[in-house]
Amino acid sequence: MRYLLLKRDIMNLKEEELLIRISALIVQEMKGEQRAEDRLLLKKWLSESQENQAVYKRCFDQVMQKKAFESLQEFEKNRDFEKIRAKLFTTPAPQHLFSFKRLLPFVAAACMIIALGGVWYYSQVNKSIPSEIQLSQVDRLPAQNRATVTFSDGRQFQLNEHESQVHMDKKGVHYNDGSAVAETQSAQFATIETPRGGVYDVILPDGTRVKLNASTTLRYPTVFAADKREVRVDGEAYFEVAKRKNQPFIVETANQQVSVLGTHFNVNTYGNKSEMKTTLLEGKVQVKELTSGKHLILLPGYQSFVNKGKLTSRAVDVNQEMAWIHGRFNFDEKSLYEVMDELSRWYNVDIEYRGEMPDVEFFGGTYRTSKLSTILNILKDQNLRYHFTTNGKLIIEQNKL
Repeated sequence: MRYLLLKRDIMNLKEEELLIRISALIVQEMKGEQRAEDRLLLKKWLSESQENQAVYKRCFDQVMQKKAFESLQEFEKNRDFEKIRAKLFTTPAPQHLFSFKRLLPFVAAACMIIALGGVWYYSQVNKSIPSEIQLSQVDRLPAQNRATVTFSDGRQFQLNEHESQVHMDKKGVHYNDGSAVAETQSAQFATIETPRGGVYDVILPDGTRVKLNASTTLRYPTVFAADKREVRVDGEAYFEVAKRKNQPFIVETANQQVSVLGTHFNVNTYGNKSEMKTTLLEGKVQVKELTSGKHLILLPGYQSFVNKGKLTSRAVDVNQEMAWIHGRFNFDEKSLYEVMDELSRWYNVDIEYRGEMPDVEFFGGTYRTSKLSTILNILKDQNLRYHFTTNGKLIIEQNKL
């Protein structure tokens, strides 16, 4: 069994991600969708240097946009950063002076083209991008605030991507500022669902907070029963349960039931439906396997594990298990397929394996704010390569000798 440590250059990573963030803010400004707090961030960035101001102006320059797009095409053809760097910078620089700052004009312009799929630039010159080029250039960005609310009477509503949390009560669904999403009307149940590449926070009618990971469904009654608060989860969700002594909170999954009064815990039903994990951070919970009826009590720092009808518990590193809550991936002791399944959900990408894959376990991790291509660098150490097809599928295969 081989092991692989995912190494990160933190300083370069943070700088790169800042540029991507700033590029996204400029795109939002172009589209007229920028929030007040985003305008403040962009204004602060502009005030930091004249170089930043110059980049900002170049992002609106059609000539610069065209050059950036042509550079992207060249990058896709060569797939060799060193060649592109040599073309971008004709004067060699000492190694210690090289950083992402020197790529700032290119990154800002290129990221906007990627983010908009080329629509902004080509709408200005009344042209269109061939779909093959458009899709081959797209790098996958991390999960965003995306979710859908569906009421039991059939009404369905898309939640605002510029918000991160919704409140559910007997009257309906609304955002933090009080603006309404929808009224409950006669619906007895509601379902909030995040897609692949989507996350959302939910405040239930009793005040319980639920953080939904990507590709997760939460079903809840619009009005809780007097003697219990019962919800159902498929996917992964973190709960901070509001304490109500005479009204236990019950989370049901496909084959288990978790009962609490007030506590913090995580439920993970990803993968095989017969495998489920419940991790306790605070308080005490009872976990029951529905087929056998077996149950156990979890204490903080322990995790229950249901596998093919068997229920067991074990001590775990809570920080590692809850890495997703803190914006990180935890790849410890995970196989290539497990890591790629997690990336598939977070980045909303289908994955196809071609040829034999190495038997490898990972340890370490990285930030969930990284671009997919940044994380996929781990494949190089296993003699693997990847590319995207014209329909956006990620292909992983062995390097040819």
